[in-house]
Amino acid sequence: MTSLSGIVPNQPLADDAALLAFASFLHDGVPPRWRTLWFVMLDGERRALPVIVPLDHVPDEPDVRTVNELGHAWHAMLHGEPGASILLMLERPGSADASFEDHAWGVALRAAAAEQDLAVAGFFLATADGVVALTPD
Repeated sequence: MTSLSGIVPNQPLADDAALLAFASFLHDGVPPRWRTLWFVMLDGERRALPVIVPLDHVPDEPDVRTVNELGHAWHAMLHGEPGASILLMLERPGSADASFEDHAWGVALRAAAAEQDLAVAGFFLATADGVVALTPD
Protein backbone atom coordinates (compact mmCIF):
# COMPACT_ATOMS: atom_id res chain seq x y z
CA MET A 1 0.00 0.00 0.00
CA THR A 2 1.37 3.41 -0.98
CA SER A 3 0.78 6.44 1.19
CA LEU A 4 -0.19 9.80 -0.29
CA SER A 5 3.40 11.01 0.11
CA GLY A 6 4.81 8.20 -2.03
CA ILE A 7 6.61 6.73 0.98
CA VAL A 8 5.90 3.06 1.49
CA PRO A 9 6.26 1.97 5.15
CA ASN A 10 9.00 -0.61 5.84
CA GLN A 11 10.39 -0.37 2.31
CA PRO A 12 14.14 0.20 2.00
CA LEU A 13 15.31 3.63 0.95
CA ALA A 14 17.34 1.87 -1.70
CA ASP A 15 18.70 4.78 -3.72
CA ASP A 16 19.34 8.51 -3.67
CA ALA A 17 15.89 9.27 -5.10
CA ALA A 18 14.19 7.34 -2.27
CA LEU A 19 16.33 9.13 0.34
CA LEU A 20 15.44 12.52 -1.19
CA ALA A 21 11.75 11.58 -1.22
CA PHE A 22 11.91 10.65 2.47
CA ALA A 23 13.72 13.89 3.37
CA SER A 24 11.12 15.84 1.37
CA PHE A 25 8.37 13.98 3.24
CA LEU A 26 9.90 15.11 6.55
CA HIS A 27 10.28 18.70 5.36
CA ASP A 28 6.67 18.68 4.12
CA GLY A 29 7.17 21.93 2.15
CA VAL A 30 6.83 24.07 5.27
CA PRO A 31 9.07 27.17 5.21
CA PRO A 32 11.52 26.74 8.12
CA ARG A 33 11.48 29.37 10.87
CA TRP A 34 14.80 28.33 12.45
CA ARG A 35 17.62 25.85 11.97
CA THR A 36 16.59 22.28 12.69
CA LEU A 37 18.76 19.21 12.31
CA TRP A 38 16.80 16.06 11.57
CA PHE A 39 18.23 12.59 11.83
CA VAL A 40 16.63 9.31 10.89
CA MET A 41 18.04 5.94 11.85
CA LEU A 42 18.12 3.33 9.09
CA ASP A 43 18.57 -0.39 9.62
CA GLY A 44 21.01 -2.55 7.64
CA GLU A 45 18.51 -2.80 4.78
CA ARG A 46 18.07 1.02 4.79
CA ARG A 47 14.55 0.91 6.21
CA ALA A 48 13.67 3.82 8.48
CA LEU A 49 13.60 2.79 12.12
CA PRO A 50 11.04 4.43 14.41
CA VAL A 51 13.63 6.98 15.52
CA ILE A 52 13.18 10.32 13.79
CA VAL A 53 14.64 13.19 15.78
CA PRO A 54 14.36 16.92 15.05
CA LEU A 55 16.79 19.13 16.99
CA ASP A 56 15.52 22.70 16.86
CA HIS A 57 17.56 25.90 17.06
CA VAL A 58 20.91 24.38 16.17
CA PRO A 59 23.64 27.00 15.81
CA ASP A 60 24.70 28.35 12.43
CA GLU A 61 27.98 26.47 12.67
CA PRO A 62 28.59 23.06 14.25
CA ASP A 63 30.41 22.95 17.56
CA VAL A 64 32.66 20.08 18.56
CA ARG A 65 30.78 19.15 21.72
CA THR A 66 27.35 18.91 20.07
CA VAL A 67 28.69 16.95 17.11
CA ASN A 68 30.58 14.51 19.36
CA GLU A 69 27.51 14.00 21.55
CA LEU A 70 25.42 13.26 18.46
CA GLY A 71 27.95 10.68 17.31
CA HIS A 72 27.87 8.96 20.69
CA ALA A 73 24.05 9.04 20.75
CA TRP A 74 23.87 7.50 17.27
CA HIS A 75 26.27 4.76 18.35
CA ALA A 76 24.20 4.03 21.46
CA MET A 77 20.99 3.80 19.44
CA LEU A 78 22.42 1.73 16.60
CA HIS A 79 25.09 -0.48 18.16
CA GLY A 80 22.85 -3.55 17.81
CA GLU A 81 21.95 -2.87 14.15
CA PRO A 82 24.58 -4.30 11.79
CA GLY A 83 24.96 -2.14 8.69
CA ALA A 84 22.88 0.70 10.14
CA SER A 85 23.19 4.19 8.71
CA ILE A 86 21.80 7.68 9.23
CA LEU A 87 19.82 10.05 7.05
CA LEU A 88 20.50 13.68 7.97
CA MET A 89 18.67 16.86 7.01
CA LEU A 90 19.53 20.43 7.94
CA GLU A 91 16.44 22.59 7.65
CA ARG A 92 16.82 26.37 7.75
CA PRO A 93 15.28 29.64 6.59
CA GLY A 94 16.92 31.62 3.84
CA SER A 95 18.31 30.99 0.41
CA ALA A 96 18.34 27.57 -1.20
CA ASP A 97 22.01 28.08 -1.99
CA ALA A 98 24.16 25.93 0.27
CA SER A 99 26.33 28.07 2.52
CA PHE A 100 29.75 27.46 4.02
CA GLU A 101 27.98 26.72 7.33
CA ASP A 102 25.70 24.13 5.71
CA HIS A 103 28.71 22.33 4.28
CA ALA A 104 30.51 22.61 7.64
CA TRP A 105 27.59 20.77 9.27
CA GLY A 106 27.81 18.07 6.61
CA VAL A 107 31.55 17.60 7.10
CA ALA A 108 31.28 17.56 10.91
CA LEU A 109 28.32 15.15 11.03
CA ARG A 110 29.86 12.77 8.51
CA ALA A 111 33.06 12.74 10.57
CA ALA A 112 31.11 12.05 13.79
CA ALA A 113 29.30 9.17 12.12
CA ALA A 114 32.53 7.76 10.67
CA GLU A 115 34.14 7.91 14.12
CA GLN A 116 31.35 5.62 15.32
CA ASP A 117 31.65 3.33 12.26
CA LEU A 118 28.29 4.52 10.92
CA ALA A 119 27.54 5.48 7.35
CA VAL A 120 25.64 8.61 6.40
CA ALA A 121 23.12 7.44 3.81
CA GLY A 122 22.36 11.01 2.79
CA PHE A 123 22.72 14.61 3.94
CA PHE A 124 20.07 17.07 2.77
CA LEU A 125 19.42 20.80 2.98
CA ALA A 126 15.80 21.93 3.29
CA THR A 127 14.66 25.53 2.75
CA ALA A 128 11.45 27.22 1.66
CA ASP A 129 12.53 26.32 -1.90
CA GLY A 130 12.57 22.57 -1.22
CA VAL A 131 15.08 19.86 -0.38
CA VAL A 132 18.42 19.21 -2.07
CA ALA A 133 21.18 16.70 -1.44
CA LEU A 134 24.49 18.05 -0.14
CA THR A 135 27.25 15.70 -1.15
CA PRO A 136 30.77 15.76 0.25
CA ASP A 137 33.22 17.57 -2.01
